[in-house]
Amino acid sequence: MALMRWDPTDVDRFREDMQRFWNRFREEWNWEGARPRTRFHQTDEGYLVEFELPGVDPDQVEVEVDGESVTVRGQFPPPPTAREGEAEAEGDRFHSVVTFPTEVDPETAEAHFRHGLLSVRVARLGGRRRRVSVRHVQ
Repeated sequence: MALMRWDPTDVDRFREDMQRFWNRFREEWNWEGARPRTRFHQTDEGYLVEFELPGVDPDQVEVEVDGESVTVRGQFPPPPTAREGEAEAEGDRFHSVVTFPTEVDPETAEAHFRHGLLSVRVARLGGRRRRVSVRHVQ
């Protein structure tokens, strides 16, 4: 049986990895707010994610793209039933995280907002995939 030397920094690294995992998990499950209706499309170059945000001011929407996901945050407008004169009514805050099936290049990300639809387009990292045939070698 071989003995391995124990490195105390392994525990710190493990704790940091678990903290990142739980933070990501909490963001993706979105326990604190509303979630906009979302559609995901795969294109030849990468991915297109569409978020339905009716009545939302595009200047109040935050979009972040990293190598693994796109995160959208903001606030829906107050409902039309809110009465004037009350403390300023606020709409529900929204937060949505969409994880991509493969790594993407965040530098290629583009976001467009038109008629309440936010479209985020991003290219896959590493180009296209191709099928490789396997030859039997004797």
